[in-house]
Amino acid sequence: MLLTTNISVQGISGGFRSLLLHWGFGETAANYVVDFSSLFVVFIISVIVYQIAKLLINRVLKSMVEKSETKWDDHLYEQKVFTRLALILPLLILQVSLAPTISDYPHAINILSVVLKLLETGIFLLVGVSFLNAIYKIYGDYELASAKPIKGYVQIGKIILYIIVGIVAISVLIGESPLTLLAGLGAMSAVLMLIFKDSLLGFVAGVQLSNNKMLHIGDWITMPKYNTDGTVLDISLVTVKVRNFDNSVSCVPTYVLITDSFQNWRSMGDAGGRRLKRNVDIDVFTIRFADEKLITDLKGKGLYRDVSMAETGRMTNLGLFRRYLYSFLKSTPLINQDSTLMVRHLPAGDTGLPIEIYAFYNPPDWENAENTTAAIFEHIYAVLPEFGLAVYQRPSGSLAK
Repeated sequence: MLLTTNISVQGISGGFRSLLLHWGFGETAANYVVDFSSLFVVFIISVIVYQIAKLLINRVLKSMVEKSETKWDDHLYEQKVFTRLALILPLLILQVSLAPTISDYPHAINILSVVLKLLETGIFLLVGVSFLNAIYKIYGDYELASAKPIKGYVQIGKIILYIIVGIVAISVLIGESPLTLLAGLGAMSAVLMLIFKDSLLGFVAGVQLSNNKMLHIGDWITMPKYNTDGTVLDISLVTVKVRNFDNSVSCVPTYVLITDSFQNWRSMGDAGGRRLKRNVDIDVFTIRFADEKLITDLKGKGLYRDVSMAETGRMTNLGLFRRYLYSFLKSTPLINQDSTLMVRHLPAGDTGLPIEIYAFYNPPDWENAENTTAAIFEHIYAVLPEFGLAVYQRPSGSLAK
């Protein structure tokens, strides 16, 4: 059977050679075309094999992935890990068939072998990058991803992959062992340290930030030195992207977050919400003892709160106001009632007697907090005259009125 096949191949080759000679090809050119035509046929077969494999991946494997309940296989498919892995098939077919098809041309075999090895190295790089991207996507589906981002580690993995592929590619081109090149790289370690300085510093910083839980995606951070005040969007190997509150984006070197100081406001939310710490200055000349008329008026307007001190001593209008304000804050929905809540005096100064509100919002988002703060102090300024009190205002401001 093998003999019959060999005779048939030789017959086809001889007929093809005669046809080329009849078309005007020279003897040498006709031999080249006939000898390499078999390699071209193998190339066509390898392309057909790849297309079949690609069709199976896009039809059968895709259907299996869509029916699967897990998400990791979806990410592997979306990042084209399987499609790029299928590129190995035609290269393997060509590599196995190379020597038998053009055995009379050892120089061409050597050149094509080097090309095929380089292509295999490139496919290894593509598959490795796709696999690392899939790992990053799979990890991103977990809640832990925002607290401990791995983008820096994935980028380090890609850099290592590029270095390995580069060493293998150079070793294939020069015909030396990769270990020989690695030994030479030891002497270039100082140069490599200089080239990858930012990457190495960023990697170390990323490990410290992650292990010490210093920075998460979504945290609000402030770095006045770098004019940065906003929410962390991304933590990579080299930079940390922060969207500022004016919608601009700052890119801060990752290692700077270790070498310089920055303020992270995440603990503000963990501790009970955004803090409200603001005061209103009361004109001390408007503070007086509360008489029956004032108490009656406040009761009629629903502003009076029962005061135990009224039984033991005379209550001032400012004391009544403080107790009303405390009750008002206790009934405000966004004020966190489980955290510290105070309405207190601060030391009097040349701008009157400060009455400070110390409380926390829940939830601690910025917009609601600012709107609630505005509403609280608008109410304070409007209700103060009902208690016979006035906000301190400089004489020039009073005369202007």
